[in-house]
Amino acid sequence: MGSTQCVVVSGPMPSAVAGIVRDRFEDVRISTAPAGMVIECSIPDQAALRALLTQLWDVGGAVLLVAVLSTDSERNRHDPTHHG
Repeated sequence: MGSTQCVVVSGPMPSAVAGIVRDRFEDVRISTAPAGMVIECSIPDQAALRALLTQLWDVGGAVLLVAVLSTDSERNRHDPTHHG
């Protein structure tokens, strides 16, 4: 089951990180905050979340927060076009 995750990373990240995240994941939103970089994206499973975190750690990012914003089942429950 997929979910929309929010990951907050402290400090500046190399500009290539945003491109890599956008290439690998769907519905990506990247912004800056006082704490650092905020990434919101659709993550299909735990392996994909681990891949994202590993990419951030590999470039020296310190992950401050990982939060589930919504899950596929929550989105489907509120989607009137979903029939499953």
